[in-house]
Amino acid sequence: MQAGELFEQKITPPEVARRLRVSVKSAYQWHQLWRADGVQALASRGPSGSRCRLSPRCLEKLAVYLEQGPAAHGWVEDQVWTASRVATLIGRKFHVSYRVSGATRLMHRLGFSPQVPARRVAERDKSAVAGWKEATWAEVKRVRAACGGSICFEDEAGFTRRPPRGRTWGRRGRTPVVTVSGRRSGRLSVAGLIALRPGSRTRLSHRLRTHPAGKGTRRSMSERDFIALIDGIHQLVRAPIVLVWDRLNTHVSRRMRDLIAERAWLTVFLLPAYSPDLNPVEWVWAHVKRSLANLAVMALDRLETLVRNRLKRLQYRPHTLDGFRAGTGLTLDTPTSP
Repeated sequence: MQAGELFEQKITPPEVARRLRVSVKSAYQWHQLWRADGVQALASRGPSGSRCRLSPRCLEKLAVYLEQGPAAHGWVEDQVWTASRVATLIGRKFHVSYRVSGATRLMHRLGFSPQVPARRVAERDKSAVAGWKEATWAEVKRVRAACGGSICFEDEAGFTRRPPRGRTWGRRGRTPVVTVSGRRSGRLSVAGLIALRPGSRTRLSHRLRTHPAGKGTRRSMSERDFIALIDGIHQLVRAPIVLVWDRLNTHVSRRMRDLIAERAWLTVFLLPAYSPDLNPVEWVWAHVKRSLANLAVMALDRLETLVRNRLKRLQYRPHTLDGFRAGTGLTLDTPTSP
C-alpha cells in the first residue's frame, strides 16, 4: 500500500524498490497491478494455498483433545503425539482426511511444536501440592515476617565421573563419542541452600563431601553435614532461619529432629511428596549439571574443583538465583514502603 501511494506521486518502480527495501521485480509487479486496477489491486488476498478444512470451532476442539494427551484417545502404550496420530484423531473426531504433512502444518498453526517433555512422577498428589502452595507457603511467609529471618530452601545432589550428555557438533552420519569411566570411581555429594529475604540479596551456600570408591563407606551426607550447612548460613545472615526441604530420610530422622530442637532460631517446613518443582535448589543442580555435560574423564578431586567453581559463580549472581525461585511459582512478599 505504501508503494501505491508512491506510484500516485509518479515515483518510478526502481526508486520505490530502493525506498521500501524490496526487489525491483516486486516493485514492477506492484506497478503493473496498480496501473490495471488502482490501489485496491494491491490489497492482500490472504494466505496462499487451500483453505483449512476445519472450522474455527473444530480447531478449538482439536486443541483441547491434544491437551488431553494420547492416552485419553486410545494410545496407551506411550505418551507421544505424532503427526500420524494427529491425522488419525482428526479423522475420528471430525471425519476429515488429513495427510501427515497437513497435520504437521495444522499443529504449527495451533501453536504446537516438537518438544522434549518434562517428567513428573505418577504418585504426585496435585491437590496436596496446590494446598501446600496456598496454605503452607503462606504460613512460611507469616513465620518469617514474625521472626524477621530468612526463608531457606535446601536440597542435595550427587555427581560422578560419568557426566550427563549434552549436544555437540559432529559430522552427519557419525554419532559423536564421549569417553567416560566405566568403574565405580567414587561419588561427590553436594548440599545446597538458597536463603531468601525481602529487601536483601539472595544467597547461596553449599557443602561438599567426597565418597571414594570402596565397600563399607558412606555414600551420602549425614545429619551432621546438613546441620553444619544450616549453622553456616545462620552465621552468615545473623537472623532466624525458616527452613523448607523435602522428606529425605536424613531430614526427618530422630537424630535430625533432636538437632533441630536444640536450635531455637530454626523452624522447619516439609515440602509435599514428589514436588521437586517447588524447590529452587533443584534449578541450581540442573544449571550446574548442564555446564558439566560431556565432561572428560578426570580424577574425583578435579570434579570437586569444577563443581565448587560452578557454585562459586552462582553465589555472585543473585539475579540468577532469583530466577530459580521465580521458576517455582512461589512469590516472596516485598517490604512495603512507608
